[in-house]
Formats: sequence, C-alpha cells, structure tokens
Amino acid sequence: MANIGAHGAKQMLDWVLGGAAATQPSSRLAALSLGTPTSVSGSEVGSNSGYIRQTALFGAAASPAGSASNTAAMTFGPFSSSNAIQGLLIYDTISINSGNIWWYGTLLTARTVLPGDTLFVAAGGLIITLG
Repeated sequence: MANIGAHGAKQMLDWVLGGAAATQPSSRLAALSLGTPTSVSGSEVGSNSGYIRQTALFGAAASPAGSASNTAAMTFGPFSSSNAIQGLLIYDTISINSGNIWWYGTLLTARTVLPGDTLFVAAGGLIITLG
C-alpha cells in the first residue's frame, strides 16, 4: 500500500515543511473497501454485515527506503453477508464511514467473503511504502 490519503498528505507536508503543526493520529484502524479506494473515499463494507474496523499496529519504518508493516495479525468477520473486498484503508477512528484516511490501496487479490467467512491479514502482511 503506497497511497497516501488526502488528510495524511497534508499532515506529512505540514510536519516536513514546517508550515503547521502536524497531529499524529491517536489510533490507526484498518478498514475494508468494496470498491477501489481513493484518497478521499473508501466504499467501506457496511456494519450490518458483521464487519468492524481492526486496530492496526505498526513497527518502525525500515531505513532508509521507508516501508513499515503491521506487527500484529488482524481478523475481519465473521461476515453475515457476502462482500467483494477490493481494498484496504487506514483510518484514525473506529466508526465506519467516518474519520480521516491516512493510507489506502487495493488488495493484491480481491476477495469475496461469504456468510460465516473471516478475512485474515497476517502480521507483516500489510506493508506501507513511501517512495
């Protein structure tokens, strides 16, 4: 995942260039997207499908290239309805369809989950790169 959300881009520019004080998010939550996510929109899976955002924990970025990966596994579901998952986003709030998008991208392979299924992201399976 190498796409920076509009909010994340502003915060990074403010921090690097000193134009304003950047605010680090108090939490980082992974969200699933039904469509191809963008810097401002996620087409997030609905809460009525057994889905909730998952806490995303990351280690320090690799030096000097700039990539970081999740340090803990994340499990979405079990789902109560079918969903075609195409992307993943990192938000700063637990509430579905709200908050600021910090990062977004598409899955290497889209997944269709059926009722009773879970979607598992292994530790180290989500890699965010800059560059």
